[in-house]
Amino acid sequence: MNKKTVTYILNIIFIAFAGIMVYRIFFGSSEIGDIIEDVRKADTFWTVTGLIVLVAFVCCESWIIHYMLRIYKIKISFLRCIRYSFVGFFYSCITPSSSGGQPMQIVYMKRDGIKIGYSTLILWIITIAYKSALVILGTVFLVFKRSFLEAALGEWLWLLILGYCLNVGLLSIMILVLIKPALVQRVGIKLIKVLSALHIIKNVEKYVLKVARISRNYSVGAQYVRTHLRVCVRVMLISLLQRLLLSSITFIVYKAYGLTGDSFLTIVAIQTVIGIMVEMMPLPGAAGISEACFMVLFECVFGALVKPAMLLSRGISFYALLMLGGIITLGSAFFARKHPVEEQDFDVK
Repeated sequence: MNKKTVTYILNIIFIAFAGIMVYRIFFGSSEIGDIIEDVRKADTFWTVTGLIVLVAFVCCESWIIHYMLRIYKIKISFLRCIRYSFVGFFYSCITPSSSGGQPMQIVYMKRDGIKIGYSTLILWIITIAYKSALVILGTVFLVFKRSFLEAALGEWLWLLILGYCLNVGLLSIMILVLIKPALVQRVGIKLIKVLSALHIIKNVEKYVLKVARISRNYSVGAQYVRTHLRVCVRVMLISLLQRLLLSSITFIVYKAYGLTGDSFLTIVAIQTVIGIMVEMMPLPGAAGISEACFMVLFECVFGALVKPAMLLSRGISFYALLMLGGIITLGSAFFARKHPVEEQDFDVK
């Protein structure tokens, strides 16, 4: 068993442990039967609708992958693109800050004969668009729902500020790499030399070559964005839709309990803000912190039903995604064609 596999197993154990701790903290001595009964009170039609929306959320990324592969005349079926997406979301769910999803997607795409240059470019554009969508929606909702969010968050406001700064910071770095890849290369090489002087890394030449290769790749990526603006706009619009679909699952849970009084935009705004608060947390699946934020922010929306609503919403948007992704990933491990994975520069025009 290799080191990565052990890490994934430990992350899954952490998620399970965090789930147990959430139950102990928020439900205390409540009987498990009573909790399940509260969850069962949700209307089945809306619960199934939530699962359908979850699949649609995943398929948005699949559509982007399929669309961009077709631009390069790479014939991969849409079903295979759905597999790439589920694999990516599965590994994102079990790795801190969702860092493991895209590397595994590249591996699975390579197994299907897609060059790493193509897959890296596609997934890089998807990452920027997906993160941009969160920042854009979050900024809009923060502007129009500021007083409500400040009142709801109370002492948790610092977490929102931290999460927003981290997301904007990461997006800024991505854009900087897009605009000034040569500058990033120079900074990267200087950083490597500093780390070498501190005896943190040894093989300086290896890392310098790697930074140079990444810089060349992103130079090509920048050229692609400049010459394919229509493609990038479409990807951005789909990413905005994808974000709205994910956040709307909580509204669907709201309808499942027959509640009224709060609008779709209010609930989607709150859920988007939770995404800003937790997505950069170095925890697998943001387990524990996501549930805590839900309880704090949605108590005024769900009232006495906030606990079962949290279980159902998180169950659909995270645990169902984890299970579906796990099943598809496990099946792919048995049936995918094996190809050696090697690093290479972009080969796109």
